[in-house]
Amino acid sequence: MSKVVAGLHAHHSVLWGLVLALGLAGCNNTNAGGRPTNVDGYGSAGAAGAAGAGAAGTLGGGGQAGTVSPTAGTSGQPSSSDPLPCAVAQALITNCQKCHGTTPIGGAPMSLVHYSDFTRPAHTVPNLTVAQLAQMRLNDKVRPMPPGGTISAADLSTLNNWLAAGAPAGTAADLNCMQQMMMAQPDGGVPGPQPGETCYELQNHDLMTPGDKTPYVVSTGEHYEQFYFKVPWPAGSSATRFGAKFDNLAVLHHWLLFTSSKSVSLDGTHETVIGTQLGDSSQLLAGWAVGGDDVTMPSDMELELPDSGLLNLQWHFFNSTGAPANDATPIVVCTVPKGTRPHLVSMTWLGTENFNGPFGMPAHTKSSYSGTCPNDSGAPITIWSFWPHMHNLGRHMSSVVHRNNGMAETVFSKDFDFNHQVHYVNSPMVVLAPGETITSTCDFDNTTDKGVPFGPSTTQEMCYQFAYSYPAKALDNGVASLIGATNTCW
Repeated sequence: MSKVVAGLHAHHSVLWGLVLALGLAGCNNTNAGGRPTNVDGYGSAGAAGAAGAGAAGTLGGGGQAGTVSPTAGTSGQPSSSDPLPCAVAQALITNCQKCHGTTPIGGAPMSLVHYSDFTRPAHTVPNLTVAQLAQMRLNDKVRPMPPGGTISAADLSTLNNWLAAGAPAGTAADLNCMQQMMMAQPDGGVPGPQPGETCYELQNHDLMTPGDKTPYVVSTGEHYEQFYFKVPWPAGSSATRFGAKFDNLAVLHHWLLFTSSKSVSLDGTHETVIGTQLGDSSQLLAGWAVGGDDVTMPSDMELELPDSGLLNLQWHFFNSTGAPANDATPIVVCTVPKGTRPHLVSMTWLGTENFNGPFGMPAHTKSSYSGTCPNDSGAPITIWSFWPHMHNLGRHMSSVVHRNNGMAETVFSKDFDFNHQVHYVNSPMVVLAPGETITSTCDFDNTTDKGVPFGPSTTQEMCYQFAYSYPAKALDNGVASLIGATNTCW
């Protein structure tokens, strides 16, 4: 694991410190509740669209664990007068109801669960029905729904044929099929507790005291709140999975769990932030965003956790209900004694924070920016998964391994939508031999009238390819980050 040359570190910090100062100067807008708006730590502001399949799962047993609710507002039972054709209902469960469930989440403007949901005027284009707008978005080549076009040809054909036929209601037979289908839906995609696991909850709360369970009052609009917790697990623990017991899906957009170098005296407190960890020497451990799922490590892997100190749980709240709302969601981290599994995994930030210096990416231009991470650990590194992140202008993420034999191998290439932040498991896993490098490239389409630099605001941009790999920390080289994280490599 290499260490940064002091001159490079200083150059990076001085140059990009200017960018950060310029970027943050315009980010401190507040809503009526006095909390920052139009800021984006790692997720994104804006309404979420239909997302891909997969519900959250059950995390329970041991410690203070409980049940993790589905990440979608799970489909309620259809009424006798409101069925969808059975094949249509199945396609919607698979592709749309992660965000457009009975309780829409992440700013999604409506449910797509019942027949009547499609006959209403569309929120964004009231002169069209939801069905008419849905057909347009399904076939939009630039910004499709589901985001990134992650729908099978068969499901796309099913929905297109139904919508083209005028979106007819289902029959009595369809009603029975829908009811059976919904009864068969699992509580979630994460397995129940395994022998030897202990699970811990870190709950959103309102009072500034350790152990408080009072629901946090989420003001209208959006903001970022950081909740601080003393590490609850014993030293020598590793994580096997993480998720959340969602309380009020209508006001949640994403969460991120960091280590923190701040004093443990902050245990139980929380504060409103704009989305950077500068000065905290933090490391990102885990996270979830609209469109994503809970994460379960493979049976031969465990995630490295801090032995002691403080944790920082950052939430992006998105309350579009029009009134303050309560939320008492806990995230759940399930653990085993370190060494229970053979491979210890950690997260590394790949990508770049350099978008043409302080000038940013040019206006009205498509551009790409890359960062290269070397394996100078002296041993092979295995990358299990990727979690790409950009903002509104991000269109595509790719990662290419430059092999020692001179070949370039594309190991990741996915369209990106900031409302659909998916964690991708590599199959086969990516093995980076000593001396090889991995270059991660973000493609942007700057449709605005001005240059867009790096920054935490939704009017700025980011280019991160989060990677889970083992051996833990072998991929990190600690090059300075404007966000303040230390587990970086570029």
